[in-house]
Amino acid sequence: MIKAKDFSSWREREDDMDVIKKFTFADNFVLVTIIDSKDLVSEAIALHDLSPLAAAALGRTLTVTAFMANNLKGAGEKLSVTVNGGGPLGRIITAGDAGGKVRGYVENPHVELPFRNGKLDVGGGVGKDGYISVIKDLGLKEPYIGRTALINGEIASDFAYYFTASEQQPSAVALGVLVDKTGCIASGGIFVQPLPGCPDHVLTVLEDIVGNFTAVSNLFKDLGAEGIKDKYFGHFDINELEGGKPEYVCRCNRSKLEKVVLSLGRAECDDVIAEQGRIEIGCQFCGKKYIFDKNDVERLFSNK
Repeated sequence: MIKAKDFSSWREREDDMDVIKKFTFADNFVLVTIIDSKDLVSEAIALHDLSPLAAAALGRTLTVTAFMANNLKGAGEKLSVTVNGGGPLGRIITAGDAGGKVRGYVENPHVELPFRNGKLDVGGGVGKDGYISVIKDLGLKEPYIGRTALINGEIASDFAYYFTASEQQPSAVALGVLVDKTGCIASGGIFVQPLPGCPDHVLTVLEDIVGNFTAVSNLFKDLGAEGIKDKYFGHFDINELEGGKPEYVCRCNRSKLEKVVLSLGRAECDDVIAEQGRIEIGCQFCGKKYIFDKNDVERLFSNK
């Protein structure tokens, strides 16, 4: 597994930290979002003891989730994402809150596969016999639910198809996670979205630009988000928008886990207490353990 680095030494310069940069150009007909997510992925590695393959798959998904979460408008809005391709990694589950705060896990975090064409075989680990499912709670009576088939399990093209087919927003998505035995070296995503009415000649220019988004993880390693913006979009008249910072933030607390205990039912809780002396429930997003003893169970069900 990848060794977790000391969080305090991930990056020495403030301008090297995780960031979400957003801007438009071409008379506001094109929206670009660039997300540097190295620290975000590093924290996921540390929390879940991820193999390099699992780190790449979960890291890419967390970066996309941060992109979607940053686009949420209301403070209480949230979303959840499931990537289930039937591969050995199992399901990838992520969740996000407005502003780019995300968390996630992969069901089988220690899976390793032979390299494919000299690279981590993310598509083989995720699988392509399945779907992406997105649930957005926007404070309405019913949540928005979007679901599309996977294209190849590589995550980027899968979400590009999801945005186009489910949210009717054509999007070019480029993702990359670079890891070694010491941890995450670089991670990030580039999202290019032509907006309604975008002229054909601008679409042609966009095709040329996104065609150069190869070895994305190396772009973030060598240039960072600001450098990518300058290299590929610096010659345009750019309109900077409010960005943000992607962060790994778990929302678990004891009150939420009490509901899980209650959902087990009194009889099952009593059986577990009799056999093990306590009920232990762990948060899948952060690994924190919550312990409930006999008195806790008695209190919960007496107040039900």
